[in-house]
Amino acid sequence: MTRRRGHKKSAPRFRRSDAVHRGAQHAANRIRAAQRGVRGLDPAMRRPGTYRHPAGRIVRIETHISVVYLAGRFAYKIIKPVAPGFADFTAAGTRRRCCEAQVRLNKPLARALYLGVLPIARKAGRLRLGAHGAAIEHAVKMRRFDEAMLFSTLAKHAALTPRDIDGAAQRLADYHRHAPHDVPVSRYGSAALLRAQVEAVNASLRANVSHPALREIAAWCAQQLDKHASAIERRRADGFVRGCHGDLHLDNVVRWRGRIAMFDCIDFDDALRWIDVANDVAFLVMDLRARAGARLANRLLNGWLEASGDYSSLAPMPLYVVYRALVRAWVAHLKGRNASARRAANAALDTQRYIEVACAEIRRPRPVLLLCHGYSGSGKSVASRALAELSGAVHLSSDVERKRLISSRGSNGRLGVEHYTHIARDAIYDHLLRLASDVLQNGYSAIVDATFIMRIHRNAFLALAERLCVPVRILDFHAEPSVLIERIEARNRGPRDASDADVSTLTLQLASADPLTDDEKALTFTFDTAVPLAAFDSNAYWQSVIEFMQRAAEPAEPNEPTAQAC
Repeated sequence: MTRRRGHKKSAPRFRRSDAVHRGAQHAANRIRAAQRGVRGLDPAMRRPGTYRHPAGRIVRIETHISVVYLAGRFAYKIIKPVAPGFADFTAAGTRRRCCEAQVRLNKPLARALYLGVLPIARKAGRLRLGAHGAAIEHAVKMRRFDEAMLFSTLAKHAALTPRDIDGAAQRLADYHRHAPHDVPVSRYGSAALLRAQVEAVNASLRANVSHPALREIAAWCAQQLDKHASAIERRRADGFVRGCHGDLHLDNVVRWRGRIAMFDCIDFDDALRWIDVANDVAFLVMDLRARAGARLANRLLNGWLEASGDYSSLAPMPLYVVYRALVRAWVAHLKGRNASARRAANAALDTQRYIEVACAEIRRPRPVLLLCHGYSGSGKSVASRALAELSGAVHLSSDVERKRLISSRGSNGRLGVEHYTHIARDAIYDHLLRLASDVLQNGYSAIVDATFIMRIHRNAFLALAERLCVPVRILDFHAEPSVLIERIEARNRGPRDASDADVSTLTLQLASADPLTDDEKALTFTFDTAVPLAAFDSNAYWQSVIEFMQRAAEPAEPNEPTAQAC
């Protein structure tokens, strides 16, 4: 047989869709084979006789990659033989290694919860936990806790407390401080890898979820990735990419034995665990915002910042918050697939809720600068912390930062008079000025909690607001001298806090303070702090400041007093 001139015999052509189909078919075959290998496991785990201890009524909880069996005083987690796209658990060896990694990696944040890995093998024709022989599967054994104490459950019932949030912030800051720094693969935590992760989840959502803001969110993410690539790389070079938890949503945080435990960290993909610590805390901030409200989310972020001192994390923080919201939106969407009508509807609501959190983050209001003004004992620290929680501003404390600077030089404990000289005081205000500048330029409002009784210090911050074209106000906190003295003495008798001021400090302040000028008074809101502490938590107490911050997000009024002409 001869070919006609000009025609070549060509190899068969396969469309890309054919290759995708074959890949999906191959994955489905692997999953079916893996499921055959663990046939009978689920019914066995539901039988009390499978366990070596009293099991009582067994409760089964299933997620998209695992099943947990609550049996008596313990819980047993089994990895499902699935390949959800971000990982492949079809091989028995992979599932066993994941179980072992869970126990090892979760010890720092939930040491007492994780007890080990047990084989599941056949004995006398029945599957049993811990039996000798060829294991068909492995299970992580954990101590069982009260599910009502999960942060997700507490949030659902509006039962999460400020103490819970403070405990979580301190626990997380301590963990990040001591987390491993030796990154196993250089690209982990890089701007390029983050870009790939963000683009992947954006593409998945836009292809499968209908929401009018997804295009805007994707464009904002691209802009932020370009803008902050150098900051992300600088933080990576500075050692802020560490072995983190990686999956800090409210279902993985629990109030347990008087402490906060964080469990079920990422164990199947090092690229999702070796991340910037800011990326880690952003997950919990985001999920609190979605499920418990902005106030507790603001409290957690401020608590973590104060405990860690990592204010440079604010540069990429909005991007990380949006990325985490998109991840949870995608997970919620996946949960709704092939679910019952009720569960699918709930999953759709969750998907939309997380997208709305991302929307709110990309539309952050214009930042403002708020300067506290008041003597020691005036209540400015307690009041300004409450305002930061209410407004979302970053709280910068002179007392905390003074001790941070001193402790970095090897000194701890109560500070002496040498740390309150004019030179020392100027140094702490210079430090606060740098922090406030960074906070404002990263798009966050700043509350600077210091006495600001000297005009020279106020002028420096007013000049900063003018340079940055940021609206500024002075918050003047006052109380009668007798009340100031009473508060200082009570504070010194009680538990140690960040302030070391005593009555002699107050006496010096009263004698040396520069009164507010007429121009400064035009920028001042005055607050009487001789009120019950609960008043600080009310919107009514802060109405003037809240209205100012809301106006600041809009174009300035022509006759509005400002510290700048921007």
